[in-house]
Amino acid sequence: MRFKKTIKRISALGVGATMVGATIFGAMAADLSNYPNQYIADGKFTGVLVVGDKAAAEDVIGVSDIAVSLQFAATTPAAAAGSTVSASGDAWKVGTSTKMLEMSEGLTNTETLRNITTYIDDSDLDVLASGTVSNSKGDAPYNQYLYLLGPGTGVSSGFVFYEEDDQDVTGDFLYFKSGDEIGRYLLEFTTALESDVDDSAGAADTTGLYLTDIEDVDMTMFGKDYQIVQARRTSSSGNNVKLILMGGAVKDTVLEGTTKTYTLDGKDYELTLDYVSATQAKFTVNGETSRLLLDGETDKLSDGTTIGVSEVLYQAYAGGVHSSTFFLGAQKVELKDTDITNVDSNSGNLKIDDNAIAGATVIIEGTDDNTTFKINRIHVNMTADDDFYVPANGKLSENPELDEPEVLFTSNWDVEYRGLSDQPIEEVKIKTSGNKKYNLVFLDGDGKEVSLPLAEAVAASQLQFGEKDKALINRENQTITKNDYVILSDGTENRGDRKTYILQYKSADKTDPDGAQQLKFKNLGGDDITQDWTVATSLETRTGDVGGKIATLRIGGSDYLVYNASSIKSNDFGILIDQDADGKVAYSNSNSAGVPKLANNSNALNITTWSGMEIGIMNYTSNAVTVTFKTPDNTREGGSTEDFVETLQATDLVFTVTADTNTKVDLTDGGNVALKTPEGVTFHKNDTDLFGTPAETEIVISFYDEKYQ
Repeated sequence: MRFKKTIKRISALGVGATMVGATIFGAMAADLSNYPNQYIADGKFTGVLVVGDKAAAEDVIGVSDIAVSLQFAATTPAAAAGSTVSASGDAWKVGTSTKMLEMSEGLTNTETLRNITTYIDDSDLDVLASGTVSNSKGDAPYNQYLYLLGPGTGVSSGFVFYEEDDQDVTGDFLYFKSGDEIGRYLLEFTTALESDVDDSAGAADTTGLYLTDIEDVDMTMFGKDYQIVQARRTSSSGNNVKLILMGGAVKDTVLEGTTKTYTLDGKDYELTLDYVSATQAKFTVNGETSRLLLDGETDKLSDGTTIGVSEVLYQAYAGGVHSSTFFLGAQKVELKDTDITNVDSNSGNLKIDDNAIAGATVIIEGTDDNTTFKINRIHVNMTADDDFYVPANGKLSENPELDEPEVLFTSNWDVEYRGLSDQPIEEVKIKTSGNKKYNLVFLDGDGKEVSLPLAEAVAASQLQFGEKDKALINRENQTITKNDYVILSDGTENRGDRKTYILQYKSADKTDPDGAQQLKFKNLGGDDITQDWTVATSLETRTGDVGGKIATLRIGGSDYLVYNASSIKSNDFGILIDQDADGKVAYSNSNSAGVPKLANNSNALNITTWSGMEIGIMNYTSNAVTVTFKTPDNTREGGSTEDFVETLQATDLVFTVTADTNTKVDLTDGGNVALKTPEGVTFHKNDTDLFGTPAETEIVISFYDEKYQ
């Protein structure tokens, strides 16, 4: 059974998020560096190939071959199955049961994270589990969501493409565009979190700033525990709020004068509460004294550890309790919104340890009638403040352009890109043969490699379509002469399933009533073909006339009719072939003598490779052969057996072969796809074309199979 492969595109499954200190939550796509090639690291060639300006052509070709082989050392042969990947633990791999993240083309033809799904919740990640905040006003249940790129955003960020980053490294990256959203965290209360509006003494006051019922309550955001240590209105006019939250590795309450030892990240901390007043507390930690800290304030020790106060208790009478609740290894978070009625714009900001985080803004939705304050939703929008290129096996938080990793709210998660998935591939090559000729190399309808002469420079600025004195026939209305190459492709089959074969017409025996009459062809991908032919009925009484059906070639399960195009009384006479197997060679009406006449059929046949890609080759002028690589897809164009394309249809890749004034071939691209040079590969050349001098050129196009993701 034929092992059918799609040729759509590279799939970028390697995107996900990571719970810091927990399990990986991300795409576990295969790393290209796993291939046993000592010169390949992270899917890229790690050396540099240099060719001198005066190097011999054969040396240049050799280096080019080495470069290309190294570039593709991390791929899998077409007949091999690709690896599948999965996320484990509290992890979510970008993708759904029906969608996978595809590699984008440039900055326009993209598929972003948001194209896969709008948001994820506790069905995808345990750390987004629902919770409840309880206070004197009752319970306030809530749900958590992580919106991918934020609600209502465009699609210009958060995708995988092949590019050169800000460090001049060329490769595949997960890309976040400066000024565009990375994501948006949403905590949504199903019953509002409520507080009275009070003065500093805790008494009801319509102009008060204190939301005392919300203070000292616990909540979990993105898997991290916090306590709201301060809840304030920012002005007496209302409809504004500032929340200060404290979270940390160690939380405890100690009495004044008490000493305790705590272990944090393998290090012991001896802590003493030295002093407590009605509003402040002071500590000594490992012999280092903190400053006086108010409720909600933090101080950083010399080793970088932060201590923060969440509550001070001072009973001003004999025997009264003097204590403080603190966090060691604390993170202080400030959420502020100056207009809780404006739910469409980011009117607040995020601070971490008193530092305003660029790119992180806050929306707190709620109501305030100056008696009761209610919070309905808390949004934290995370925006890239620079172009972020996350390389294979890299994390967004470790990006060199990311000055403030705290933009990833709670610092308890991350986005990882694990590289391109390992897929079966088919390689198609446009390859030089000396400096005068290009060949097209692909797998034919039997999966055999074919090297088809594409174009040869035969004079200054003049090409032969095929090679010198051997034409390439891709239209039925062209006479096939000895040694010409002919394309056969069954047009009665659906696109993508049309088996293509390349034959070279070698000879024909002239008509001989007493002897064998044979046609001979060289099959560029298989055994030579010898085919008996007979005089057509229409020619029996007019031997030598043109246009009779003389034979049927059977190859790849299809029938291709053969007609004579010149007198059968001569050896190696010209022929015509029903090249698309539709049963005719585009006949018009018969002439007055009843002899069929050929119509002018100008439709060129496309080549369909073993994996189903279409290659169109056109000889428009005496000095231009254009080669177009196309992915057929039934849902977008029709006529294909399968939907090769999931979301992104690959842009047609176009190259043009020409001859220069020195009778050498040259190759340029059509400009519709931005081409990149693999990192570490340098072509040295004297001219300014894209690929270098002809002797250096070998273009390899790899097609990846989406079915094995």
